[in-house]
Amino acid sequence: MGATGAGLGLVASALALARVPDLVEAAGTFLALYGAAFVCYATGAWAIERGRGAPGVTLGLVLGVALVSRLALFSTLPTLSTDAYRYVWDARVARLGLSPYAYPPAARELSALRDNEIYPRLNHSTWRTIYPPGAQAFFRAVYALAPDSVRGMKVGVALAELAALGLVLLLVRRLGLPSARVVVYAWNPLVLVEVWGSGHLDGLVLPAIVGATFAAVSRRPRLVAALLAAGALVKLYPILLLPMLLGSALERRDEAVKPAARAVMVGRWVGPAAIFVTILALGYAPLAGLGRDAFGSLPRYVSEEHFNPGLARSLLDHPAVTLGAALAWAAWATWRRDGASLPARARRLVGGSTVLGLNVFPWYAVWVAPFLALAPSPSWIGFTGTVALAYTFFLETPWAIPAWARVAEFVPVGLAVLGWAWQRRTTKRAPRPSVPGTGDFTSS
Repeated sequence: MGATGAGLGLVASALALARVPDLVEAAGTFLALYGAAFVCYATGAWAIERGRGAPGVTLGLVLGVALVSRLALFSTLPTLSTDAYRYVWDARVARLGLSPYAYPPAARELSALRDNEIYPRLNHSTWRTIYPPGAQAFFRAVYALAPDSVRGMKVGVALAELAALGLVLLLVRRLGLPSARVVVYAWNPLVLVEVWGSGHLDGLVLPAIVGATFAAVSRRPRLVAALLAAGALVKLYPILLLPMLLGSALERRDEAVKPAARAVMVGRWVGPAAIFVTILALGYAPLAGLGRDAFGSLPRYVSEEHFNPGLARSLLDHPAVTLGAALAWAAWATWRRDGASLPARARRLVGGSTVLGLNVFPWYAVWVAPFLALAPSPSWIGFTGTVALAYTFFLETPWAIPAWARVAEFVPVGLAVLGWAWQRRTTKRAPRPSVPGTGDFTSS
């Protein structure tokens, strides 16, 4: 199967998925079609990486297939996850001047808002919202243009993801990589299903993450701080990238041998750090009067949600231990240089933090995808495929993820660890210089 055939296969898989009325009721069909889409994606990406066609034609194929596949899923209403219905509900509550941080959907005060379309599809109706103020601002803006419209929410998220795709392409070129390398992100079925199919808010975070990486490569630390703060106001996890991307943006190659370089570096952190803190503070300022309620039911999520526990939680189920493991990994990945490029280090941080997190919902892995185009890894690319096995949860009743699926889901992560250990051992035996900003399909 060549690149064109693989692209057509991906489009056909997306069209077939769009024809399934309820993917939860047809979970087996979903998994089969997702598997087919992933095979087409991996085959096509490999063919394009190894191909020798005209660059312009190849890039046109990549972007054309990417767009058609996205549009195929765009018209569907979310069924695998109903989070988009919660986005509409939060905006509906806010429109009445009430706070979704103060009242859960099941609250008596909100009984007049309940309908037969949105309310019955809400998960955790006794929980207050867990979405940060930036996300709430997005919900309200979309609601003002398209009241009570789940498809309206999908339009907003989809436009943001298209911006992220454009930024990935710019960043690929900025790093001196072949433009067609964007296929590793553009054709990824995880992005297609979770953003364009389910309309997950993570698509709104992608432009901030990719834009901050571009700003880091371009040595623009204040922009790094501003974009990551904006992303953190939508979902909290972009905070983990701040030390790495900001540190990279602040580096000066000509200061590497100067004794005062570290002191100068610390001084340079002050301005960008102040920008980051100020934006976060301004975002949360309207919620100051709520006190701890400004986080809604986030504490309940941390302690009570167990859909697909991450690796640390699977070993020891204590939220503090799990969060500590994810933060420790992020710190280690930031500190650990080992000659790796910035995209490869970011991929390591993002991937590890995802699998060590409290829960590994498939859409939580979407932010790994842009870094795979910048520093490809067969293991982590594979994980964006196997993470969909979390949806085996819906295969039987009572709903639960089978043990075999849990093991298979994390096999690529184990291979990534083994590949890293082997690469480190080989490097110690025969060290060789690395070229910043590069990556290939052989790195783990």
